Amino acid sequence: MQCERSDLEQSLLCELECPVCMEYMVPPITLCVNGHNVCDICRSKIPLCPICRQQFLSTRNVALEKLARDVNYPCPYRKYGCEEIFVHVRVREHQHRCHYLPQTCPVPKLSNVQCSWTGIYNDTKKHLKEEHRWRCYEYIEGMFRSMMTIFPGTILSRFVLALNEVFCLIFRTNGDNSYAVLQYIGPAENVTKYKYKVEFVNKDNTEGVTVMHLVRSFGENMDHIFKSGNCEKVHYDVVSRLTSKVSGLKFKTEIFRAVE
Repeated sequence: MQCERSDLEQSLLCELECPVCMEYMVPPITLCVNGHNVCDICRSKIPLCPICRQQFLSTRNVALEKLARDVNYPCPYRKYGCEEIFVHVRVREHQHRCHYLPQTCPVPKLSNVQCSWTGIYNDTKKHLKEEHRWRCYEYIEGMFRSMMTIFPGTILSRFVLALNEVFCLIFRTNGDNSYAVLQYIGPAENVTKYKYKVEFVNKDNTEGVTVMHLVRSFGENMDHIFKSGNCEKVHYDVVSRLTSKVSGLKFKTEIFRAVE
């Protein structure tokens, strides 16, 4: 819960600043033989105290931990714009779903293209449109359409800018099956809010195959998604029957909010 910090709380936060990562320490807080403190995460990475180069104790700073439990902590991503403040037991919970969580460009995960961009989640869409436009589909009037040809071993991925969010559409053929999955690029807890429907149709729109699924998280392993069946799975013979040698395979994808 967001609230204003008092002068006393601000002074306590200064005392709680870890000398290694410069973030505010939360219990457990470790002491060295000379009484210097370090956060639990940094303690696991360094053999000696960074201030005096002496050994750490197995003793925790119980007095400082007690004070820490009464302090309101700012979000670790405050430098990116988050103004939320929480008691220490809720800081890490918030940290994993914070909309200001720094993101790397999603393109390298799907291709050999290198991109060093890092920014907040809310800027991902802008980055993709400006730097990777040819990989993006704009979501227009509830649906987007495209032409493609599927052959054995084909992998196709495109980013879909829809409902003011960013998704990734992936097609893959493996053996006798063709797969399609839509992944959500954003906080994992929001993934169940969206569904998608993919329809493969022939060039005359007289035959087709339609499947609907919940959107998956971009952080999930693709092989696991395909093996688990949490995606569209169509036998290759069916897809190839719908594919024109001249115009390829026509598909339509619709993304919509799941009914709560």
